[in-house]
Parts: sequence; C-alpha cells; structure tokens
Amino acid sequence: METFLQQLNFDLDPFQKEAIEVISQGHSVVVCAPTGSGKTIIAEYAALKAIERGCKLFYTTPLKALSNQKFFDFRRQYGEQNVGLLTGDISINREARILVMTTEVFRNMLYGINDDRTLLNDIGYVVLDECHFMNDAERGTVWEESIIYCPESIQIIALSATVANADELTNWINEVHHDTRLISSDFRPVPLRFSYYTREKLLPLFEAPGKMNQKLKFDIQGNRFAKNVKVFRPNDLIKDLQQREMLPAIFFTFSRRGCDSYLKDTRNLSLLTPEERRLIRERIDEFVAQNPFIQDSPMLEHLQNGFASHHAGLLPGIKMLVESLFQLGLIKVVFATETLAAGINMPARTTVITSISKRSDDGHRLLTASEFLQMSGRAGRRGMDEVGYVVVVSSPYRGAKDAAKLASSAADPLNSQFTPTYGMVLNLLQRHTLEEAEYLISKSFSQFTAQRRLYPLNREIQQKTAEMQHYEDFQCPEEVDDTTFQHFLKSKALSMESTKRIQILKKQMKRFGAAPELIAEIQREQGKKESLQATMDATACQSCDLIGDHQKILDRVKRLEKQLKGIRTHFEREKSANWTQFSNIYKLLKEAEYLDEGDKPTPLGVLTSKIRAENEFLLAELLRKKVFSDLKPEAMAALLCALVNDSTRENLFSKLEVSPEVKQAMVIVSKEIKRVSKLQDKHGVEVGIHFNPIASGLVEAWTQELPWDRLIASTNIDQGDLVRMIRRTADLLRQLARLPEAPDDVSRRARLALMMLYRDPIKELDITEEADQPASLVEKDAVAEDSEEENPPPGAETEITADP
Repeated sequence: METFLQQLNFDLDPFQKEAIEVISQGHSVVVCAPTGSGKTIIAEYAALKAIERGCKLFYTTPLKALSNQKFFDFRRQYGEQNVGLLTGDISINREARILVMTTEVFRNMLYGINDDRTLLNDIGYVVLDECHFMNDAERGTVWEESIIYCPESIQIIALSATVANADELTNWINEVHHDTRLISSDFRPVPLRFSYYTREKLLPLFEAPGKMNQKLKFDIQGNRFAKNVKVFRPNDLIKDLQQREMLPAIFFTFSRRGCDSYLKDTRNLSLLTPEERRLIRERIDEFVAQNPFIQDSPMLEHLQNGFASHHAGLLPGIKMLVESLFQLGLIKVVFATETLAAGINMPARTTVITSISKRSDDGHRLLTASEFLQMSGRAGRRGMDEVGYVVVVSSPYRGAKDAAKLASSAADPLNSQFTPTYGMVLNLLQRHTLEEAEYLISKSFSQFTAQRRLYPLNREIQQKTAEMQHYEDFQCPEEVDDTTFQHFLKSKALSMESTKRIQILKKQMKRFGAAPELIAEIQREQGKKESLQATMDATACQSCDLIGDHQKILDRVKRLEKQLKGIRTHFEREKSANWTQFSNIYKLLKEAEYLDEGDKPTPLGVLTSKIRAENEFLLAELLRKKVFSDLKPEAMAALLCALVNDSTRENLFSKLEVSPEVKQAMVIVSKEIKRVSKLQDKHGVEVGIHFNPIASGLVEAWTQELPWDRLIASTNIDQGDLVRMIRRTADLLRQLARLPEAPDDVSRRARLALMMLYRDPIKELDITEEADQPASLVEKDAVAEDSEEENPPPGAETEITADP
C-alpha cells in the first residue's frame, strides 16, 4: 500500500484509503461514492496488487466504450504486456495480468460459454465498475449473475454511484460470495452549485442549503408559463455561461431531435479562438482521412464552431470524434442524451438539464433522483474546477419546486432485475442438478430484497389478519355458532323472497282473476314461508338486538377472507417469481427435447446455451428446422437482422425490399414464431419474441456492396441505428460462425455473410493501431444507448477475435 501511495502525486481521500486497506486485508468491497469522486483509483491499487502477486485482475464495465478507455488507461500505467482487452468482438492479449472486458463477457466466462472458463485461473480480483447498472431493466441481471457465480476465491471490488441501499447490496454480496465490506462516501471533491434558468435569466436554485430560492416560488407548472410559454433556445444561456466562465457544458435532453435542433440553433455562434479553430480543423482533417465515410457529415461544420451533438442516431465515428475533441477541450458545448451521463469520460464544468421530466408510455414523468444525480455528476472536473455547475431549465411540465426537490433528494435504491432465460436454465443445468439450480436462483438479489419489496404486501396481510381476529373475537350473547347463524340468515333471505313472490302472485290474481294455478302457487309459497319462519323462531337470533351487528361482522369476515386469499396468492407468486419462471422454461425445454432424462442439455440444448440473443430458443428452433441451411449468405444476414432488430420506433420506412428468397424464409419464420409463442403460452414462459424486418432489405443490399450514401438515402432510419442493427446482425453471424455445435453449412454461410457486412462504417476501428489516441476514439458499439433507444439483447456480448 505504501509503495502505491508513494507513486501518487496527490493525497487520497479517506474513503479511498479505507477501501485500499480493506482490499489489502483480503476482503471484498463495495465502494459507493458520487460520480467523479475518484473510485477508479481503488481499482488501480488492486491492479498493482495483482501484478505484484502474480495473479490476474478482471476489470469489467457496462459499455464497450468504457472498456476501451480503461484498456488504454491501464496500458499507459502498467505497460502493454500487462494489459489485455475482451469485448464482444475484440480480443487483445487475453492472457494478460490485467484484463478489461464488458460485464457480459465475464458472466459468459463464468458459464463456460466459448470455453473461456480457463481464463478464470489465477484470478485474484474482479472489478465491477458502474455496479449500479444492476438497476438497468434490460441488462441488470448480468451483474447479479456475475456476483452469484463468481468463485469465492476472487475478491470482488464493486464500484457504484450513490444508491440508497448500499448496505443491502453489501450484505447480499457478503452472503452469496465472500466477506465483503462497505465503504461509502457522500463527499464530492468538486462540490456542485445549482442554478435555475427561467428562460430569461439564471438564478440560484437555493438561497440556503435545502431551501429553494423564494424568487422562484411562482415558477410552477401551470402558472408563470401557462399562457405564454417562451420556447427554450440555447444560445442566450450559452452566452451567459460563457460570460460567467462556466464552459465547457453538456446540455442533456431526452430526444435525438432535441439534440440536433439545439445544435442547429448555434450555427451562427462560435466559441473558439483562432488557435482552437486551427487545432480542431487539424484534428478533424486527420480523423476524416482515417475515416472517410464521415466526410459529408453536417456535424463537421458545427464542430469547427465548438459545438456538437451526441446521441445513438449518429454514426459511431462521429461520436468518437466528438468525444475526442471534447476531452481535448476543443468542444465547448455538447447537446447529448442522458446516456452520456454514464461511463464515457467526458466531464464538463457545467451540466445543463433542459427538462426534469421525460416522456414515457404513460405521458411525461419526473426524473428519478438517480437519473438527476447521474447527469449532475458530470459537472466539475477534478483538479481543474473548484466547483461544478448544474443548471436546470424551466419547463411548462415541471417547475422550480420540483427541481429543488430533485437536487436535494437522496439516490434511489438498487432493485433486482434478475430474470431467468433459456440460456441461464441450460447453462446452470449443464453443471448443476435441478435442486442445485434452485438453490442458486434463491441466492439472487431479488430474493434477498424480497423482504423490502414485499413489505407492503406483508403489512397488508398483517393488518387484514388483525382485523379478522378482531371480528372473530365477537361474542354472540346467545352463543349461537356461525353455522346456525348462517342457516338463520339464509332462512331469513328465503323468507323475504317468498314474501315478494306472494305479493307478485296476488297482484297477478287481482289483475287476471283467481286462476286455480295462481291459488295453488300462493299456497305453496305461504307454506314455504311458514316453514322458514318456524326455523327462524327456533333460534335465539330472531329476538336478538345484535343480529344486525353480527351479520355485518360475518359479511366483513367473508370479504376479508377473500381479500387475504388474493393477497397471499400474490405474495407467494412474487416471492417465488424467479423460480416459477425458471421452472416454466425448464418444462418447456424438457418437452422440446433440449434436456435429456437426466436434466442435462442435449446437443441442441448445448448449442442453445451458447447463443447470446434475445430469444435463443426461437433461433435454435430455426436452426433445427434448417431454415438457414439453404439460404445464400446475404439472405441469411437479412433474415437474422429481422430477428435481432427489436426497434419500437414508429414511422420507419425502407425503399429497399428483400429478395424473394428472404420473403419465402420469412413466411416460415412467422409460422415458427406462432408455434413457439403457443408453446411459451402453454408453459407460462414470458420471453419476448421480436421479428422486425424493416431493415432487412437494407442489410441485404449492404451485403451486395450498395454504397453507404445510397443505403441511407433509401430509408429514414438514423445512421447510428442502422449501424447498430447491422452490427447486431454481425454479432449473431459471428456466433454462428464460431460455435462448434452449429451446422457446418450454417457456419460457412455465416462467415461469408460476416465478410460481406464488414466494411466502413460497419467495420470498427482497429483498436490495436490506436494506442496513442484518446480512448474514446476506439469506442465500439455501446451496448446501452439513449433512453428512447432499443437496448441490445441481454448477454449479446460474445468473446471472439477481432477478425471476422
């Protein structure tokens, strides 16, 4: 530890020293501290320890771009020979002491996918960077699986932004893995100062800690801006920030259109000095020479004025260039979606949150505390700024009161996203019995936090049970038991019905005459009524003053019993939801013969266990039906694109249609989807099936060497989305090309299709040739994008070499 401290040219904060001490003592650790507080230094200490001990350290991140950054950071610190990289499509120096990877790759390694389990030998440490990604609805389960299946001999170093239940996370890791300590800190080395932009002027958000500026008290929804909403234009605010020396800034908005619209507003505004303009032109020219496919991008003109946008709809090469120039201080303002708040190292002096509400399926909703904190945390550069600035822009949806509440709120708790999948079931049963798998499933964070999640239901059960007990304590003064009382009430109800029946019959007789049939019916009802009256007279209830109270209590108890039954059913279903889903998938796989009599995967099951896709079972069924075996490589790529494209964007079009060969195959796939859906419904399996062929014609044309400019001219799909769709298709093709269990004819066609797809701008930068460039220049296709974006399928990362 002393050697490490001597190498630093600054003093560590107390939480950093404490965490390093915990690691040196052999404990696992959860470090929970604000964004920008310096958590990475703790991982750097562990990396040095790994080299000294002769063991390995795995550094896992949620984003390929972040993995690339860490790869270069560590190479500069510890030498090329000591650092390697594994992402979905890159493998560099895989036997290195320090191996950087995406978390999916580590999880797949633990499962033994692609026979990478041997890389786990001699690991001393695994760093789970951005561990709060456990909250991610699509991918959070990857972090849980990694922790559950991580060997106990490995020290876990979980680095997380501030969360409300860090102690709960630590206790869970301590239970399922290893002796784990929590180190938490709310100290920010660069404190934040919050302001509010009324669309006219910039005012402090607080006049005292936790107390909103009273000058803003009228800025509430439906008041100040209700009649005459002044449209927000960024230029006035940018000029104000420049005068106050608060640049560079990131303007966070929640739509691509918003980012690009704000960027266009700045076209007549320039923030660069002549020297900065010269430098930025040199950098742009150099980058365009290496990546000519971006030479016609309208972004280049804005970059030369010091402005940029950053979102998933842009070409990855443009985003790389923006990140590089921003890190060099040549970009003064970036308009970005909220994903930029996570992972990529692009700190600014100021963050501007253009709205504290965002559109959801149920209309506009307020940002969560964690979303607000994540974006705010980008403000303030350690070692460069004494204070970071956060500016909230007024909106007609939410006002200053909401902004002040968010700015002073604590972080949200981590919630489990653990979800059994086909791959999880098959991988667990490949190495464990069904009973052992059930035990492992019970170790999820979801089960651990069930007490908190189910507390409201449990409290309701207790309240209703207590209420029932209160009513059941009612003492009948005549000591009539419930059965007798129920019989009395039933007789009373029947007697009242007879009375009404008799009245109706008498009215009919008065109107139509005394027909013998009516007389006989009235006599029968009167006899029935007399018999019922005799039954009632025989009980003490007839003359009891508390009969009304007794009846109300009995009715209430009945309702409570029904409610309790429903609540308890819901409670048990929630309590065992993960195992129920696991069991349902198990039964389906058993019926489909993916598991043998001993509950071990059959050859088809083994193949399916190694596929990382959203619905690997459907893909395996298509392989079993030999749907791909007779397709040309370009047709195969087009069909796979429809299977991996889970876009929910509306009003997309493509002028390029698929070939008759692909259309015919799609008919077969559609029938298989219906069959698989019915099978899933039969077994209660809730796994989505996506089939969206909007980009299939584009992919097929791309394999046939249609130029990129003609391709994008044929569709309104954003270039970044199209790149991502093709790269997802390429990822699945890589898997099929490399899986030993895949049919030979499919593997051969997959390799050919991959070669057809793999050219600029789909082809990614050769990371081995970019060692001296800023890390962001070698960003791979980020696996999490804008909030309005389609996330890649969980577990889509597969480790293969850089060559297609």
